[in-house]
Amino acid sequence: MTRTVADRGAAVTRVDLPAPRRHATGPAVPARAYRVAGLVMGGVWAWNAGQPVWEHALKLGLLLFVGAPLLHLAQKRRAARHPAAAPRVSIVRVAAAKGVLLAAALLASYLLRSTPHGDLYVAAGLAVAIAGIGPLLHRRFVAA
Repeated sequence: MTRTVADRGAAVTRVDLPAPRRHATGPAVPARAYRVAGLVMGGVWAWNAGQPVWEHALKLGLLLFVGAPLLHLAQKRRAARHPAAAPRVSIVRVAAAKGVLLAAALLASYLLRSTPHGDLYVAAGLAVAIAGIGPLLHRRFVAA
């Protein structure tokens, strides 16, 4: 609903006017992207449950660090086509965050190695951490 100002300065609600539409470029897009990324990363970790820790590190590291250069390439191409595009993501900040995330997952996997289904706990933690903390830290990943 939208509001209009009446003669006396009071706000009147108009139901005959359509509500303003949210565009797809709002804050829901990064949150959705982080939820999908969290599910993918957690799924990859869970799929490889029972594998050695170094193998987890190698697979998740490839998944995390191959995406950053591809994202950077896509941003450069988009910026060439649309110079007034949205702010750019800092590749260095994203890579540092991914390194911290990978180190935390490896440490948790090492600490839970004697726990039954420890890798599944780590996978769930990865999914929750990426989906929950990612949108909160997203503004820090954007270069000014």
